[in-house]
Amino acid sequence: MIKRVTEQDNIMIDEDSFLEELNRDAKNIIRGLGFTAIYIITTMVIPYFTFTWVKELSIFGIVDIEMTQSQYDKIIFWVLAFGLVISGSAFFSYSSPPQSIRGGVFALIQVILNCFYIWSYKFSGATEIQFDIVNFGFFYLNLQQMIITYLGIYFLTILLKVYDIIDFVVNREKIREKRMEKLRKAKEKKMRKRAKK
Repeated sequence: MIKRVTEQDNIMIDEDSFLEELNRDAKNIIRGLGFTAIYIITTMVIPYFTFTWVKELSIFGIVDIEMTQSQYDKIIFWVLAFGLVISGSAFFSYSSPPQSIRGGVFALIQVILNCFYIWSYKFSGATEIQFDIVNFGFFYLNLQQMIITYLGIYFLTILLKVYDIIDFVVNREKIREKRMEKLRKAKEKKMRKRAKK
């Protein structure tokens, strides 16, 4: 049985491709919003409550540990400020189509912002905290080596993101061809389903 393609069928195909593209864009936006929420929780909410909790800590109700860090407000400001910027960039990074130049650029920006976020712990004074233990003395908690290790890992990640951007630019046509082929196959599959009906 041969079925003629009428103008109405072409309009339906165009509507379907529009709805598919809209659906794909909606999925990307929802994905971006989801990762933004994750970054808000991990870079802003958890550090805020952790530093607030550590500010006045009591162990077993016997020994009171008080954080004598005079720069507590400065630590919270920088952590929340960079956390907010990272969370905003996460939306653009994760809502971009996979293997797109835009996605690669925003992923690189986000990794660089993550470096600044981690560095903010160092320059805000959060890596060298003095704790006074009541009726005992005081001790220092120094986390600078851990921060330097994380920055080294992020440096390698920056190199990988730069490589990804170069790869996306060089193989731009191949990536587009694969996307178009995938869309063409999806359209053909829908056409076959319609023809069977």
